[in-house]
Amino acid sequence: MAPWLGLFLIWAGVSVILQLHPVNGDDELTRDKSSEVSHEDEECVFPFTYKDKRHFDCTFHGSIFPWCSLDADYVGRWKFCSESDHANCVFPFIFGGKKHETCTKIGSIFGAWCSLSPNYDQDGAWKYC
Repeated sequence: MAPWLGLFLIWAGVSVILQLHPVNGDDELTRDKSSEVSHEDEECVFPFTYKDKRHFDCTFHGSIFPWCSLDADYVGRWKFCSESDHANCVFPFIFGGKKHETCTKIGSIFGAWCSLSPNYDQDGAWKYC
């Protein structure tokens, strides 16, 4: 019984993965190198708006891998994020009504952080430094 259960779980997992749609839901990613449009060299645009939500960094929205838009308002141009694509800290930024010129530990027990927008109080976008 146990081997059959294991095989079933593998089959079910593969079935779910194969049914995932690309991030934009409209454009299929093609693996035919002769017709593939590559966006690897293009820069992510932050913040970008996707489905009426502003994203200040790469997002997993609709995908199992982080991605970003190549336009301020998402129009179908996107790429998967690499380590170098993630958003940078924005200095100075406003937090708690005060201007911060460097990463801060205020409000965090895990380490220094920074804002991904000029006004953390307004946008709430941040990352660890």
